Amino acid sequence: MTKYLCLIAVLTCCVSACSDETQKVEDSHVWQEQTDMIDEAKGIEKLINDAALQKKQQFEQDSH
Repeated sequence: MTKYLCLIAVLTCCVSACSDETQKVEDSHVWQEQTDMIDEAKGIEKLINDAALQKKQQFEQDSH
């Protein structure tokens, strides 16, 4: 009887540990760092394009 109780306790711990690990995986995926970097790069690209557009507009205003 004690063997079965110990077995049930161990299995319960294993199942709860596995379910915690599954939740962590669901919160982020394998490529999370890479997709975050791509998003950041897109933001930087937008800043650069906006700055270039402003510089172009300033140049056009100065030339008129």
